[in-house]
Amino acid sequence: MQNTIIQKAVNKDLNSILEITKDALNAMKAMNFHQWDENYPNEIVFQEDIQAQELYVFKENDEILGFICINEKFEPEFYKQVIFNKNYDDKAFYLHRLAVKQNAKGKGVAQKLLNFCENFALENHKASLRADTHSKNFPMNSLFKKLDFNFCGNFDIPNYQDPFLAYEKILNQKAF
Repeated sequence: MQNTIIQKAVNKDLNSILEITKDALNAMKAMNFHQWDENYPNEIVFQEDIQAQELYVFKENDEILGFICINEKFEPEFYKQVIFNKNYDDKAFYLHRLAVKQNAKGKGVAQKLLNFCENFALENHKASLRADTHSKNFPMNSLFKKLDFNFCGNFDIPNYQDPFLAYEKILNQKAF
């Protein structure tokens, strides 16, 4: 039986996180898009996520298979063309830096991390999850659609050729 857990990342998890990030970067290059590069995300970004207690790791039998950052931070200058539900602007969590270890892809790790984020948001009285991804990141775009995230528009980031797509999932209000 597999022993799985999602928990806050700690400093000793950093090497595994960086290895998964390197694998993700190589996979993005192979799929011909450049959401991440050699400069982002980097060790400093992940250290800040860990320090803020906003980075979570998915572990199976003590091996880190994936991670995600969840917080209230977003880049409003990028989201000007995005139409999020304004009723939830102060009740939203934003998802960042989701990645899964190469040999764990297709095993539902990313979906379990997103489901965790949904439960985490409800426990923290949030009504919305918001996220974005590169327009050519077909696996992530498909997963957002599969999990009932609504497309909210696209936007450009300087130095990127292709647009990014933004999504939002309004959570079950009965939980409040």
